[in-house]
Amino acid sequence: MITEQYKDKVFFSQLLRTDYPNIYKDVCEILDANNVAHETLPLTKDYWCRDYMPIQYACNRFSQFVYNPDYLKGKEKYITDVDKVMNKIEDKNFEINHSSLVIDGGNIVVGEIEQPNTYTTKSFIVMTDKVMRENEGLSKKKIESKIRDSFKPKECDSTIDEITIVWLPWDKKDVCGHTDGILRFVGEQKNGKPVVLTNLSVYDDGIATQMRNILMEHFYVIELKLSEYHELSWAYINALQTRDVIIVPGIGNTKLDNEAMGQFIALYPDYRGRIFQ
Repeated sequence: MITEQYKDKVFFSQLLRTDYPNIYKDVCEILDANNVAHETLPLTKDYWCRDYMPIQYACNRFSQFVYNPDYLKGKEKYITDVDKVMNKIEDKNFEINHSSLVIDGGNIVVGEIEQPNTYTTKSFIVMTDKVMRENEGLSKKKIESKIRDSFKPKECDSTIDEITIVWLPWDKKDVCGHTDGILRFVGEQKNGKPVVLTNLSVYDDGIATQMRNILMEHFYVIELKLSEYHELSWAYINALQTRDVIIVPGIGNTKLDNEAMGQFIALYPDYRGRIFQ
C-alpha cells in the first residue's frame, strides 16, 4: 500500500478554489514553495475529494468504491459522478479497480510497516463499522475479502502484502463515521510496532475507551495533548501529508493550534522545517 508519506501530488475540488479562494491560495503557496504538484478537479459536487475519489494503493493503481452515503439521502445533488471527473484528468496512466462496496474514502486510514527479515510489508486499514450498515446483506468476512481484493492488481491471484483490517465502533453522533479524524499513522517503533496519533477527546468516555483499547491491540497509541476541549480538534488529526510537507489545519484557537503544531513537529522529525498550519 502507498501511504501518505510517499504521495507526491494533491488534487482539489474546483469548488475550493471558487468558494474559498483565500484558503486555496494559502495552501497552494505552501505546496508551490515545496515543489508539490497540485491540480483542481472539475465537475465535483462538494469539497471532500478524499471521500469520493479513487484511493491510491500502488504506483498508478487505484481502488474506486461506491460513494452513496446515508447522510446525503435527499441531498443527492452533492454526490459527485466520479467517472465524469476521472474522464477530465489529462494523465490517464492509471488502472482503477471498481468495487461494489459502499465506502467513504474518509473511512479508510492506511498505514504499513516492513516485515522483519522479508521483502514484504504489513499494511493496516482502520475503519469504523459503519461500513457494515452501509453494506447490509454482506457478512463481515465477505466485506473484508472484497476490501482486500480491491487493493490488489487485477493480474494478481493473491494480495502482495498482508493487510490487517482494524474495526472501530461507530459513534452514531458522528454522522459520517470516518476514521480520518480519529487517527493518523506516524511511523513505527524500533520493535516494529506501528505508531498512531489519535484525538479521542471529542468522543464520550465510553466509546473513546472502546476505540483506545482496540487500537492498542495493534498499535502504539499517542494521544494528542490539548489543554482544553474543542469540538473541532479532530481536524488536527486530519492533516494533509505528502512526501514533502505536512499541513496541519488550524481551528482558530491560537493556543490549541500552537499545541497541536508543537506535537506534530516533535512526532515527525523527518519533516523538520516542512510542517505548516
